[in-house]
Amino acid sequence: MWYDKTNSYKVSACSRSFAPLFRSASMFAPGRESAKPTRFLPKDFCLLPCVSGDLDCAACKKFTDGRQSSPLVRRTRKKILLLETFAELALRDVIQTNLAAAGHITPTEIQMLALPAALSGEDLIACAQTGGGKTAVFAIPIINKLDRSDAVKPRALVLVPTRELAVQVEASFALYGKGSGIRGAAIYGGAGMGAQVAKLRRGVDLIVATPGRLFDHLEQGYVDLSDVSMFVLDEADRMLDMGFLPQVQRIAKHLKSEGRQTMLFSATMDGDVEKLASAYLHNPVIINAGPRSTVVEQIEQIVHRVTAAEKGELLLTLLHEAREGGGGALVFARTRHGVDRLEKTLADAGMRSGSIHGDISQNQRERVLAQFRGKRIDVLVATDVAARGIDVPHITHVINYDVPVNAEDYIHRIGRTGRAGRSGKALTFVTHGDTPQLRAIEKLVGQRLDPNPVDPNENRQGARQQMRRSQGSGRTYGGGWDGGAQSGGRRSMPSRRGR
Repeated sequence: MWYDKTNSYKVSACSRSFAPLFRSASMFAPGRESAKPTRFLPKDFCLLPCVSGDLDCAACKKFTDGRQSSPLVRRTRKKILLLETFAELALRDVIQTNLAAAGHITPTEIQMLALPAALSGEDLIACAQTGGGKTAVFAIPIINKLDRSDAVKPRALVLVPTRELAVQVEASFALYGKGSGIRGAAIYGGAGMGAQVAKLRRGVDLIVATPGRLFDHLEQGYVDLSDVSMFVLDEADRMLDMGFLPQVQRIAKHLKSEGRQTMLFSATMDGDVEKLASAYLHNPVIINAGPRSTVVEQIEQIVHRVTAAEKGELLLTLLHEAREGGGGALVFARTRHGVDRLEKTLADAGMRSGSIHGDISQNQRERVLAQFRGKRIDVLVATDVAARGIDVPHITHVINYDVPVNAEDYIHRIGRTGRAGRSGKALTFVTHGDTPQLRAIEKLVGQRLDPNPVDPNENRQGARQQMRRSQGSGRTYGGGWDGGAQSGGRRSMPSRRGR
């Protein structure tokens, strides 16, 4: 143990097993606050600064009980003293140079909490807000550990749910690992296998891959994963949602079981993710940088109560607002056909727009994303395929033209704005038929988003009245309120038009 009863739990540098991870041992000199170890943290190591100094602290007991975020973490997160700048970490000089060149001086909360544990070689589960910088938590330790090699077999593997996220993660490795000599490959569907096979045969040190395409390479003998010593599951909850569990299980069978560090990252955590973690992680450090399903405080969340007929006009108003402010807008529609219709509407209105969804080729996706990043288009319309993996700094508005069916997708959608400490707006168009999904979102994020909630009884009465009117006129509203006219029971949120 590295706390001392006689010294009010002050840190002792000599007994600190993680001290070699830091450039200066002065961080651990007596006088720095610390906390009590818990069974979810590595031996002789704890990340939580103790407020009470009491071994019987109820908050710490609640944390050690497991499955929930510790109130101690939330109460004291601003007092954490372990990592104030990246320069304090004993990283390779090339990484420090690249971090400084990118302007990355102060770590985010999840980086401050999780990087020391990740660098130690411990298995790790990290849950943090979308846009909190989780990628650096595994990219930096991998680059720091791998040395230049001529080996053919990869030594690190990162699995991600979408090709967009694979491209983003590969870019992060290129940023932090510039000049390191480490060879990487991004393996994902929608691109030709020939170039991927050629790169694998030349030899790579790390692979960033989607499960389906990587499994294709495994089945055909193009890649050997037996030397992988660092295994990362990024956006694990999304991989489960997309049905990738069987491929993940088959891929894991090709990895060595001994001497492997496994890290699991997600913006949200649930029971299925925890089952996945229990299958592949051994005595992991669990870092929860906030409540399990949260959005960053810099995102202003706004709900507009509308009819389907009002959506188009309101969308144009908000897009003009974003363009006048010099920002970009990301608009989410529920279906591929909806995306195509919206893009045509925006083009007809003179907006510079593009779209991505599952039916377009990878080359076309990359071209559209490059245009969006380069500000050659102002609006990107997408299905949920874009909710993970898009990191465009100038996105100021995320607009949910259609409410997501899955409440957790809401967090990942609006997490495309307000990234890295920037501010942003998340605007959601809600019709009568979307009220149940909105309630699920509010429950997940833990706050009321709808300033003018509809009385459920009034909603049902309005629906019956509308049905009688539609039957009398011979009109059918097969899409419910999304496809019909206004109801007498509708309440509208005051619009921001003209502001």
